[in-house]
Amino acid sequence: MLRLSLALSLAVSAAVPVSLLAASALLTACEKKGLTPEEQAAKNKEDLSNGAARVREEKYAEAEPMFARVLAVDPENAEALAGMGRTKLGQKKYDEAVALLERAAAKLPDDGPIQASLGEVYGKQDRHVESAAAYGAAFKADPNNGNLGIAQSHALIKAKQLDQAEQVLREVVKVDPQAEYVYTDLGDTLRLQGKLDESLKSYMKALIEHVGDKKAHAGAAQVYELQDNKAKAIDEWSTYIRMDCCSEFANTVAKPSIAKLQDTKAEAAPPADKTAG
Repeated sequence: MLRLSLALSLAVSAAVPVSLLAASALLTACEKKGLTPEEQAAKNKEDLSNGAARVREEKYAEAEPMFARVLAVDPENAEALAGMGRTKLGQKKYDEAVALLERAAAKLPDDGPIQASLGEVYGKQDRHVESAAAYGAAFKADPNNGNLGIAQSHALIKAKQLDQAEQVLREVVKVDPQAEYVYTDLGDTLRLQGKLDESLKSYMKALIEHVGDKKAHAGAAQVYELQDNKAKAIDEWSTYIRMDCCSEFANTVAKPSIAKLQDTKAEAAPPADKTAG
């Protein structure tokens, strides 16, 4: 008889819609706290809003209890799961962040911001293929936001899927041509594929759209090096160094490159004419 009652109970539970079960759980939680469902819903809304604001301000220790209160009464609340996931991401607790954000994304698969957060945390774990897929879903949800496409392209480059990265960046150029560094990123992607002439054109376009784009000068310098055009490579590296004298890239890449080019250029120069005049 006990087994029959248990089976009937399970069958009834399976037939109840998830939304009804969630409402029932919320009602039970309200009863325990002495709040009406309306009061609890208002409290949850307040905590979610305040928690999101704390995450934007990077005050993760303050955000965490706000999302925890919502999850205590509504464990499957997608907004709270996402908020807590972003909190864990900010705290660099990436495994916890992934678990929470994946649960949120499973409930709201078309939510662009959740997918973007998932793309970010996958990237932190060097899961670049999954990061690209998540950023791709975010870009699909918000197709006019070129920054999402650029983030997807960066993940694709790290995953060594250069042709796909190129396709994404060309789409960004169409929908959001003013997205910062899009032409430079496209130039980098083309250069890595050996498409040097196209790459150089993209860097030049970047310098037209964003005059202060030092990365475009660095990219152009590397193309000229590959084309064995030492004079132009030196010019581009010199411009880059004037814009960025002391970064790690300047010290480990730009300065050694220009020094090597200057040495080889001097070696290749014809001997001076020592004939008396």
